[in-house]
Amino acid sequence: MTAWPRIGPFLDRLLAEDMPNFAIRVGCEAGLKELHPKFYDLVGLENVTLIGGEPPVFAREVVVPTEGFTHSPLLNYWNVVTMRQKVLARLGPIEKSENKTVLVIIRDASRRKDSHIFNDKFLKALSDGLPDIYNVVPFRSSDEKMMACLECQVRAFMAADVIIGSHGAGLSHTLFAPEGAVVLERIVQDDDSGIYAELAFMLGMKYFPTQSDTGASTYIDLINLAALY
Repeated sequence: MTAWPRIGPFLDRLLAEDMPNFAIRVGCEAGLKELHPKFYDLVGLENVTLIGGEPPVFAREVVVPTEGFTHSPLLNYWNVVTMRQKVLARLGPIEKSENKTVLVIIRDASRRKDSHIFNDKFLKALSDGLPDIYNVVPFRSSDEKMMACLECQVRAFMAADVIIGSHGAGLSHTLFAPEGAVVLERIVQDDDSGIYAELAFMLGMKYFPTQSDTGASTYIDLINLAALY
């Protein structure tokens, strides 16, 4: 996955009809070997051969698969933006309703669960407190069907007008959200990195950090504030 954004500048050539067969070497644990091809499928490289790396390569945290020395979107600006453009162009425009979608990322099947924060009470309060033009949609890590379909995940973020989620990899799909979307990041620890703020700002989105125990009323206020400008 470390190579995924780095091939962005070369994609036009890699996708050319006269391009010879080639393989991409990736380093990962065996449990992720079925995940890697899905990233390449997103940009049209359906038949690429992936060679597993030995020994496995691990990263402490990623925003999108990127260079091993850093996961800062700003330091990988051109690669990240190129991949975003390629994926959005390949998937094409999506049908959007007149209402706005508030996508709430809920880690209810993760080692860092936040379902005690983004619970049914929170979702109801959020839905009841926002204007009628907003539809609140949960994006659950326990949704096995969704988690098995990377394209489905990307399309969910493409349709989102507001994204709410805890600091973590779940926010990486913000890469595919519309320009002008609102991103509300729940900061879990004081030393959480600013990579999702960087990602939102460089893609023209409205970003707001929130405290770990912030309730639905604050999210409602921030969404209404963002709608003013």
